[in-house]
Amino acid sequence: MRNLDRWLWRLVDFGILLAVFGMVLLITLQVGSRMMAASYPWTEELSRFLFIWTVWLGLAASFRAGSHPALDFLVYLAPSSMRIVFRVVPVLATVTLFAAVTWFGWGLLRQQIRFGEQSAILQIGMWLSTLPLVLGSALSIVGVVIDGIVRDPLADPIEDQLSQTESIAS
Repeated sequence: MRNLDRWLWRLVDFGILLAVFGMVLLITLQVGSRMMAASYPWTEELSRFLFIWTVWLGLAASFRAGSHPALDFLVYLAPSSMRIVFRVVPVLATVTLFAAVTWFGWGLLRQQIRFGEQSAILQIGMWLSTLPLVLGSALSIVGVVIDGIVRDPLADPIEDQLSQTESIAS
């Protein structure tokens, strides 16, 4: 199970790397071509598609790493008996939110495929811009559940943050 988890998140990280690298190349080409008085309009559309992929895969990766934005000042003030509540409730809320996003995104994806919606310039399926929404939200559910299981709910939040910082540094 641990190998599957590691493989999945390395694949997600690789997808983010490819999307960011592709965006850098496309935007460089776009700016360079405009300086030469020849614009390639497809670079803007393709870089927008890659940006969408980056955002949704990055969102999922941040939930897996436990580095998503959070209001955790109440956790610092809470007694240790309440800390489990402050760990479980956000996980349940996140799962609920992203389950809805996945469900409705899946419906939109199917509709775009069924109607054959295409992008204006590249004439590729618009479902390619909705697919990262579905994948990213589903992976966010997996990520937040894994993070919720791995992180000790009764641990001291300050010590938890310090240990995460130390593991990233090493």
